[in-house]
Amino acid sequence: MKGKLRTTILSAAASLVLLWYAAGTGAQPILATGPDADATEEDLHRVDPSIMEAAWVRPDLDLSRYSRILLVPTGVQFREVPDRHYNVLNRGDVTEFALDDGKKEWLRGLWRRAIDARFAQEPSYEFYDGVGPDVLVVQGFLVDVVSRIPPVTVGSDYSLVRDPWSANVVLELRDGTTAELLARTIDRRNAEGLVDVGTVWVRTEDLVEVWARVLFDRLQQLSDLGAAGPGTPTWAR
Repeated sequence: MKGKLRTTILSAAASLVLLWYAAGTGAQPILATGPDADATEEDLHRVDPSIMEAAWVRPDLDLSRYSRILLVPTGVQFREVPDRHYNVLNRGDVTEFALDDGKKEWLRGLWRRAIDARFAQEPSYEFYDGVGPDVLVVQGFLVDVVSRIPPVTVGSDYSLVRDPWSANVVLELRDGTTAELLARTIDRRNAEGLVDVGTVWVRTEDLVEVWARVLFDRLQQLSDLGAAGPGTPTWAR
């Protein structure tokens, strides 16, 4: 079940994020039927942006009935970037760089370890390696990951990297019995500024830890929203 659930969630998250981000960060997700519908196709309703910038939850969200968490293995999806040849003549035209399989796997490992480490610091959550009616399935993704770090080769004159990374940090919550989607949050995060090309990969480890904290903070916010149980949602638009 875990493998199937992981594939399904990552595909859905990637599709929604790419469509939402392509329209701009202030855009709505894909809406259900009707011009005034403020809900996704999964019947998730937009949380008031003054509370959370990009979050969608079920109208009857009730997280108080979950006492344990299943932290499902995380996923990372990279933007498809042409593996172009570049040199001093065209370097100004090349701003996004393809990652080889080794770097992609390295980043996936960083993300998994950062998530595990961040959640391990929180004693109030009881973790469970299984499913059941009181189990909340939690999964975090990095979607549309973009690298602006040029490959360093012999004779390369790159010394600084500007805005080396960007990615969408996506959190999804599902019911541990039905796998029903309960909530989704999306945060576009950018690593901004100039970074020395010699230290950018080491500093990437710190950046991924920051992204893991974003995921954890969103879970905390959703827990607060859904703690009171069903009723008239004061947080909905």
